[in-house]
Amino acid sequence: MGNRTTFQTFLVGKDHIPSRNVYKYALLRGQIAFLLAIICFLYIPIDILHEVYDFLPWYVMGLTVAAFIIFFNRIGNYVVSTLILTIFSNLFVYFFAAVDNPASGVFFFFIATATIGLVLFYPINKILAIGFVLLSMALALLASFSDFSPIPPPVQTPEHIKINFTVNLVMGFLASLLVVLFIIRRNEDSEKSMLAHQDQLEKLASELEASKERFRLALEGSKAGIYEWNIRTNSVFVSNRWKELLGYSVEEEFDVNLEFFLSIVHPDDLQRSQVSIEEAMKVGGLYQNELRMKRKDGTYLWVQDSGIIKMEDKQPLVAVGAIIDIEDRKKAEESLLSKNEELGKINEELDRFVYSASHDMRAPLSTLLGLLQLAKRSRDPDELEEYFDMMTNRIHTMEGFIEEVTDYSRNARIDLEVSRFNLKKLVQNVVDSFEYLAQEADVKVTMDIPDELELHTDEIRLKVILNNLLANGIKYGDPMKPSKWVKIVADFKGNNCLLQVRDNGIGIRAEYFDKIFDMFFRASEESTGSGLGLYIVKETLDRLNGQVTCKSSREEGSVFEILIPSVVVTEKELG
Repeated sequence: MGNRTTFQTFLVGKDHIPSRNVYKYALLRGQIAFLLAIICFLYIPIDILHEVYDFLPWYVMGLTVAAFIIFFNRIGNYVVSTLILTIFSNLFVYFFAAVDNPASGVFFFFIATATIGLVLFYPINKILAIGFVLLSMALALLASFSDFSPIPPPVQTPEHIKINFTVNLVMGFLASLLVVLFIIRRNEDSEKSMLAHQDQLEKLASELEASKERFRLALEGSKAGIYEWNIRTNSVFVSNRWKELLGYSVEEEFDVNLEFFLSIVHPDDLQRSQVSIEEAMKVGGLYQNELRMKRKDGTYLWVQDSGIIKMEDKQPLVAVGAIIDIEDRKKAEESLLSKNEELGKINEELDRFVYSASHDMRAPLSTLLGLLQLAKRSRDPDELEEYFDMMTNRIHTMEGFIEEVTDYSRNARIDLEVSRFNLKKLVQNVVDSFEYLAQEADVKVTMDIPDELELHTDEIRLKVILNNLLANGIKYGDPMKPSKWVKIVADFKGNNCLLQVRDNGIGIRAEYFDKIFDMFFRASEESTGSGLGLYIVKETLDRLNGQVTCKSSREEGSVFEILIPSVVVTEKELG
């Protein structure tokens, strides 16, 4: 029962007692034991003041037994607690009635013990209840007409006997009266509670009858999975749609309770869901939560769980709610979040791009303007030819930069165009397009690619990747080495293609490895490029779900290793 006082908690413990009737008798049992302790405690100073010490050990025993009664009562062992209370109280009263002076009025307590036995056992076992009443009566008669005495009677003064009589009369009377009043008060509470519950049940029955038709129509017309959770019994009714949402057949029967629900919640959503349930059960009312629930096939479905909790006596009684499929909405949210992150990245790169691009385009233009001014003033044909060659080089630089910008823009805007093609033919076309540049730089370009290797990916994007890597390999050859070369190697790696572009050029310093794929980064002071090439390689491979790594040293040159997914090989290669 809720809202216990500190004293009630001391008597019956903190654990929840589901039955109000059980709680009522547990409280009564604890109060009687407490009253027994008070009586024993009260007699200790009275006897000491009158120099009667014979009964002190028995008072201590009474306090100890009272403590045991309350202990078993608190842990819910009500049978043991009741037996100790009824048996000990009868024997305890009999001991004092047989030893003490009859004029002290100990016999009053036999009325209390008979009442206690009747009250505690009558709802459980009527024969035992009557038996304990007869036991109290028999012990009272035995103590009255028998000369048996467990210990020699102590010497008591008339004043002491008079005080004992008064105390025993009052305490015996109060003990019996408190039991009767307790029963009356509890019966009144029970009647009020029953009447209140009856009114609520009648009202609820009327409302349920009126809502049956609405509920039936909601079940049929709604795409939501309806459930009703009886919190006190931890049993759940679920609609057919609820089963279908989680991949179960309508005919399939299985137990649904709180434990089952928590077992199918995604681990990442479990703690949040438990907190949501606990918070809702504290105050009742509406609740809502978004979570992933495991379907029968092991996959997870995003659902929105909404409902309302009805409270009774400030305790949660029932929860009625529904789950709806929000999988598409969550995917759209995730897609939007991803696009927002991508947009943020694009905006950041755009700022850098505008700054660097304006600088890289202004430099060759300024050079061209300067060369034009010099050409206007010169009349020497050799000087003019030299100026024109320099202008041509500046124009080629701008042309290369514009081509890289175009590749970057195309990769960001155009969707993938996947096709099946022969890799060796594609690489050969790229190599042929660099024939003049390679001859001019005195770089030998070779390749080692299986004739049958075919890829199923975006051919144009792969060509952009090879153009940038081959251009770098030729452009940054090491003039100190007797022969300069670039080699393109490709082979299978599982279902992927492993493509390498190797060179023996000037290499890249190790401290630059984590920056070479950044926008506008130049890894060498000798670089004349825009710094976009390797950035475009990385971004393009990201669109292809591929990867790129680099190994480089001044002595051996560089190796760019590319892993390209979605490889398709010919039947001949598979054989």
